[in-house]
Amino acid sequence: MRAGAVVLCTVNGVVMTKQRKLKDLIRARMEKTGERYSTARLRILLSGVGSGGLELHQAAGYLFSPGICRDTGAATNFLRALGVRDSATGEPLSEALVTGLSGGVGFLYMVFEYTGLPPMLSVLMRYDTSADQFVIGGLKRLGLDLEIKETTSAKAAEKSLEEAIGAGCPALCVVDSVTLTDSLMPAMLKGMVPTVVTVTGEQGGELLIDTGSIGPVRVSRHEFAAARAAFKKGKHRMVTLRGNPDLADLAGAINGAIAGTADRYTNAPYKGYASNFGLAGMEKWHRLLTDPKDKKGWAKLFPDNQAACLGLRRAYMGIHHEMTPPGGGRGVYAAFLRQSAEITGNDRYLLAADAFDAAGERWGAIEDAIASCGVLDVASGCGLLDEYGALLDAQQDTRVPAVTDLKGRLDALTASSELDHARALEIYSDLAGMLGEAIKCEKAAHQRLLDALN
Repeated sequence: MRAGAVVLCTVNGVVMTKQRKLKDLIRARMEKTGERYSTARLRILLSGVGSGGLELHQAAGYLFSPGICRDTGAATNFLRALGVRDSATGEPLSEALVTGLSGGVGFLYMVFEYTGLPPMLSVLMRYDTSADQFVIGGLKRLGLDLEIKETTSAKAAEKSLEEAIGAGCPALCVVDSVTLTDSLMPAMLKGMVPTVVTVTGEQGGELLIDTGSIGPVRVSRHEFAAARAAFKKGKHRMVTLRGNPDLADLAGAINGAIAGTADRYTNAPYKGYASNFGLAGMEKWHRLLTDPKDKKGWAKLFPDNQAACLGLRRAYMGIHHEMTPPGGGRGVYAAFLRQSAEITGNDRYLLAADAFDAAGERWGAIEDAIASCGVLDVASGCGLLDEYGALLDAQQDTRVPAVTDLKGRLDALTASSELDHARALEIYSDLAGMLGEAIKCEKAAHQRLLDALN
């Protein structure tokens, strides 16, 4: 047997390697480096350890490799199962490459206000804030002969899925994540939070789906149909491969994706929201953190106690967890740019990669400052959010009782918050200083992209 070969065994119909489990590798790194769970997890997966030392799962010829992000992880496994390869190397596309092709990084600052509820902050660090558009946009950019089906009929959608399963074809489906899984998302967002998962087959009357976790998640057909139907804008969207898996112009796809990312930094995707996206959105957040007079400033929206606690934790969630790896995903985008330099022959992408690594360090400093601010309900809440990531890695079912318990603990921390106004303002001022440094790095990284494209 060749060195580094993956040794497989079968357990309950699912093939697993006799190598180290992801959580063991993560815990060992955490003890060594002091990193948080998600950060240690990212470093391990970016290092490529999955190809040689990580326990992997396989079912019906489909290899489950844990995703750096859940949706791009599922999409990367989907492409591997279809036989999509880099024609120059013969290797499957990495998740960093898939992420970059989908647009990679971006920025959104938005606060939603609902009657009777604290303001809900969204800080999102990706090119597109809708997971289905993000991932499927990347697949389209590859130029593959894909069949993308949409229908408002649940019956027609189920028939198309059954045909794919019967033919042994993996199918990438758009679902509502709040409906499909136990989630930390508020119940009021049900039907509004799309993601993508891959249906890989069936076993014992249940569907096997790839959620970007470490193995297949089992779900009943009824539950899966409900999750597809819940996100009405998705129209039961399903993606399969119609023709051959050959890539016509990977270098061209990469250059086009990078041009789109650079454009998004200065041009909002939706009319009327120019101040919320890209560099303008970052500048807006920077100003509102310390503006005492603006009614949308943090001094008024998140003055103290519950509101302040939620605002800080949501900021941490957006930079460290929500649709992004730690550091706002800048390190993953840097990895994409380094691969892009090799594929396209454009060495200027290497300079851009260094700049995005620097930006990632600044965003990492912000998330660390929030998690270690010394306020119990904020710091402990961030710890529980990290614990949620570990629960997702262990899930084999869409319903995880521990998630309900964790959500209750988060709610209890929020309700008992005693973060006073003066201390909240001090934290906001500190964050504003660090955000200013992050913005400088973001501007430099954006300029590096423009230089590489010209």
